Amino acid sequence: MAAGRPGFIPPQLATLVDAPPSGRDWVHEVKLDGYRLECIKDGDRIRLLTRTGLDWTARFPAIAAAAARLPARRAILDGEAVALLPNGVSSFRALQQRLSEDPPGDLVYFAFDLLRLEDLDLRDLPLVDRKARLAKLLGTRRPGNALRYSAHTNSDPAGALAAACRRGLEGLIAKRKDEPYRSGRSRSWLKLKCQSRQEFIVIGYTDPKGRRSGIGALLLGVREEDGTLRYAGRVGTGMNEQLLGSLKDTVERLGRPTSPATRGVPRSAAGVHWVEPKLVVEVEFTEWTAEGLLRHPSFVGIREDKAPRDVRREAPMQVAGITLSNPGRVLYPEQGLTKQDLAAYYDAIAPWMLPHVEGRPLSLVRCPSGTAKACFYQKHWSGTLPDALDTVDIKEGSGAKAAYTVVRDAAGLVSLIQHGVLEIHVWGAREDDVEAPDRIIFDLDPAPGISWARVREGALRLKTLLEEVGLETWVKTTGGKGLHVALPIARRSGWSEVSAFARAVAERLSVEEPEKYLAKASKAERKGKIFVDWLRNTRGATAVAPWSTRAREGAPISAPVAWKDLPTIRSGDQYTVENAHALAGKQGKDPWGAMLASKQRLTAAVLKKMSG
Repeated sequence: MAAGRPGFIPPQLATLVDAPPSGRDWVHEVKLDGYRLECIKDGDRIRLLTRTGLDWTARFPAIAAAAARLPARRAILDGEAVALLPNGVSSFRALQQRLSEDPPGDLVYFAFDLLRLEDLDLRDLPLVDRKARLAKLLGTRRPGNALRYSAHTNSDPAGALAAACRRGLEGLIAKRKDEPYRSGRSRSWLKLKCQSRQEFIVIGYTDPKGRRSGIGALLLGVREEDGTLRYAGRVGTGMNEQLLGSLKDTVERLGRPTSPATRGVPRSAAGVHWVEPKLVVEVEFTEWTAEGLLRHPSFVGIREDKAPRDVRREAPMQVAGITLSNPGRVLYPEQGLTKQDLAAYYDAIAPWMLPHVEGRPLSLVRCPSGTAKACFYQKHWSGTLPDALDTVDIKEGSGAKAAYTVVRDAAGLVSLIQHGVLEIHVWGAREDDVEAPDRIIFDLDPAPGISWARVREGALRLKTLLEEVGLETWVKTTGGKGLHVALPIARRSGWSEVSAFARAVAERLSVEEPEKYLAKASKAERKGKIFVDWLRNTRGATAVAPWSTRAREGAPISAPVAWKDLPTIRSGDQYTVENAHALAGKQGKDPWGAMLASKQRLTAAVLKKMSG
């Protein structure tokens, strides 16, 4: 790990993804909105180099002075120079404004990696070890110091990203904590953005209209993978009068007679002045249109540190192989949870959820615009069926066959989210024999005013009753007011037999404790009681799937729990998308996993005992 004199090291770059990674091998940092700089200290000489190796030391005198005071003879730090707003959020617009001042306004360098210290090359060390040495090197510094440590956290990434977006941050950078530092783009550093934002090449401009001066709008381009330049739309908002004037001076010097873009250029270019593709700007926008144009773009700033040849459209990585349209669409407004948050949740929970969902006919609750808008219940898929989903034809009461949706894998689950599904409900039978149920669900549905303690008591009472006839059960929250008690059975009984048994169980409870339990859906008799809903065990009826989200405020999930943990559960909607990872980590394994090996049967003796 010995090193010679410190020189420029090409930076490690993050890959843009559309959902946070899962697992405990990741930490994440705030995504800073500034200029990436490598800080090199070689004795008394300080250099601040851009990601392409340009020397910008003179532009950041206060940062260079702070770096000179580091307690090391030689060091190489990786970080970002930013301007902080009063709320502590970095702003690229503010950075450009302060750099235009003489001397530059208050700027801060946040160091997030240490590549070299004295004569040791640290790049082969795990990230957390490098950052530990960085924190020690920087020590405890005053808040006003121009050189600061960029801390990381290992809290739930989906929840952290939602919180970052609510604060107005650009996003997060997730990093594998055990990986070395490697120059170039990699999958061990991931970029998670709160909104779409990237660099574009200026290919032209229009004249101003009305009272506006300077220019009207900038025409933007972006390179495709083969290097050709494609028109991406125009931006006219986000620029003040001073900037409009300086931009006009710049683009006029770059004038050319024809468009530098070869693809997507609008047929009508009246009033457009074309320019050489040498100026790079950063633009934020809501989404890409199907035609490859920007929707609702707003100018952020000029990127002098980015080369036009490197500007390409940033395409988010897929989640489980499914491309998400509008990944930033907020589906749960109260938590700020987006489509990509939900897709990441289902991708992460798929290993536990799929054994209870795969191959079962589904009914779905779809909310295309999230819980704030209208939702609808859907038994049969309408429109073109996505490639990741399948269907099974089932004969209905009318005698006609209808197609029910079926998922096979994580891609199927994520595809449901892509199409606005917020609740997944499953049959108690599998597609290969829908007439042979293999799971009975008892839904403990409390009347208004019933305490949660009473609901838990009811679940335990049901568990004991079924144990008395030799049957083992499992329990889960519903994501609503109640609990589900699940009874797996061998596929040897038909729907009429299963339905009769479930009804007998509910009636047994209501007969033994009529002041507490009710076996029929009667509003008149419901007051002060828990309805033991056995009707979910009739042909075609469904129950919300284990681990499914609910289309309700708070993004609750229907969470399987161990019986031993039931006394610690406080409500039926205690577990949510945001704390599901903590629940999974606490339990260590699927609490319903053992259910899959159960072979218990509804024998004649069992049926007789329950009926008696």
